[in-house]
Amino acid sequence: MPELSLLAAAQEAPERDCLIANGRVWSYAEVATRVRTALALLRAEGVAPGDRVALTPSADLDSIVWLYALFELGCPAVLLHPRLSERERSVVLAEAQPAQVITASITGGESGDEISALPSPAPDETLAIVYTSGSNGQPRGARLSRHAFIASEAAHAANLGWIPEDRWLLGMPPAHVGGLSIVTRSLIARRCVVLSGGRFEPGPFARLMAEHRVTLCSLVPTMLRGLLTVDESAWTPSPDLRAVLVGGAPFSDALRELATTRGIPALATYGCTEACSQIATQSTQQIGSIGSGAPLAGIELRLEDGEIQVRGDVLMDGYLGHDRGGDPWTSDGWLRTGDLGSLLADGQLLVRGRLDDLIVTGGENVSPQEVEAWLETVPGIVSACVFSVPHEVWGEEVVAALVVDAARYRDDALRDRLVNELATHKRPKRICSLDALPLNRSGKLDRAAAAAQCAGELRPI
Repeated sequence: MPELSLLAAAQEAPERDCLIANGRVWSYAEVATRVRTALALLRAEGVAPGDRVALTPSADLDSIVWLYALFELGCPAVLLHPRLSERERSVVLAEAQPAQVITASITGGESGDEISALPSPAPDETLAIVYTSGSNGQPRGARLSRHAFIASEAAHAANLGWIPEDRWLLGMPPAHVGGLSIVTRSLIARRCVVLSGGRFEPGPFARLMAEHRVTLCSLVPTMLRGLLTVDESAWTPSPDLRAVLVGGAPFSDALRELATTRGIPALATYGCTEACSQIATQSTQQIGSIGSGAPLAGIELRLEDGEIQVRGDVLMDGYLGHDRGGDPWTSDGWLRTGDLGSLLADGQLLVRGRLDDLIVTGGENVSPQEVEAWLETVPGIVSACVFSVPHEVWGEEVVAALVVDAARYRDDALRDRLVNELATHKRPKRICSLDALPLNRSGKLDRAAAAAQCAGELRPI
């Protein structure tokens, strides 16, 4: 069975590239030395195998080494997102009750030979507690086992495979399951992770891709859109780049077309925290097509009243304090994702939005994501966020927040296309303009924040 162990990887392939940080390439053997130091520091603080340990990891060397050390010691990592407020952070810590909160950098020498003789944690033990974005209320910590991450790597490998030269650029926080899964998959496969250092900036990010011959990358759509703003004279995708996985939020047809035109091999992917990231992902033969690919190997998917439900070894063991059962599980053991979807003729999953985002106006159901995708095809509309406000007759009124290019956008052009191309109940009745759409910590549209920003500013089209 593949091992989630840096020390084991260092024995198997000591000279293989493990991490690239701040321009330096670290071999597995070199990283193992730092991991032993981290293990010694944890033991000096009285941390024992099985203890929960909290940290706020970023895409930097110390963060990844701390994670490797926790994997080695069998300590569930309680992941604190770097954008948590003090209140949110205190809520998570009060629930998780970690034995230690890591704040220090890794300094000092190697601790001793006994560090290399740690007992191997059992596959069913919790590797990490990853908190959901909390779009349906208070964030909840998903307990993800070592076995689930190993199954997730196997599912990824069955779809895209690995090549010896693979280097995966980590551009999102490892506190997010999409970032953490890059670390775990690459460790299991004994491949290299390129660390971006933290905050996403399109220009430096593109230069990292070119300088370190990145082959794999994971982005949310807003990051991909930013990457597309980098001038072609400054950066063009290298032939080394095998795939850019795009997920975490709706991936519009317009953005797919832009990526394809630019030569970026963008693959739509769909997943969730509770499933160790990927559930369905496009193959390289499906670049540019609609959909999010077929369910990956080992993952079953079904649609119940339009809701996407899944089961398989990649699933969490339950939220912190709860076993499987009750919300979000069905009585026969499937995970309810809360997402709406359908299957296309070619077997790809088409995600249609959140059940709780659904707008009901005059008895008709409206998917905000569908209307947003249409709005972004209108000349001059850069991005859109559709939500509802109360209406005394229809119950809810469809409205939209828009980011526009003032040189190209015209209200009358939008009005004409609305009349000709969208059903009456789907048409936004009022709009407001924003400089940028608000996003939550996972890079998804924050509809509640958009509604708050537009309060009092909505105007008829």
